Amino acid sequence: MADVLDNRLRFRISKQNAMFLEHRARTTGKTKSRLVDEALSASFSFEHDDQRDAEILARLDTMMRHDFRHSHDLNLFMESFSLFMQFFFTLSPEIPAIDTEARASRGASLLNQFFDQLSAKVKKGSNAFKQGLPDVFVSEEQFFKKDELKLLKKMRSKRLTSGGRDE
Repeated sequence: MADVLDNRLRFRISKQNAMFLEHRARTTGKTKSRLVDEALSASFSFEHDDQRDAEILARLDTMMRHDFRHSHDLNLFMESFSLFMQFFFTLSPEIPAIDTEARASRGASLLNQFFDQLSAKVKKGSNAFKQGLPDVFVSEEQFFKKDELKLLKKMRSKRLTSGGRDE
């Protein structure tokens, strides 16, 4: 019978563990022998290892789904950008030698303007790429579990009710 504590052992433990054992025995109302027996049973069983492994696997699953989503977005961006570059170079006119210097100057100013606009959008936190192509992106249901979706909806509704401020 596992409930009967009939084997006596003598061993030494550190003062800190002795204090923890004494405190736990007082708060739970169990004997020190019972607590040591339960701790040894837990140590010899694989239940704690299985629980820890299940939590690790759940976290890895979430990370893999997020990684897949980011990879999907990145691939979409690269394909869109390459199509744009192909279109741009196909339709760009030949520049006469006389206008090369003026076009280079104009190109540098346009590039600086582009970087300024891009940095302003990034600082603001807007995502123009996703806003421009909503029909291309895959839904969140393919990347989140049901309980994660509920939590995400709850967080979004909290953000909307708080006026967009982070609390």
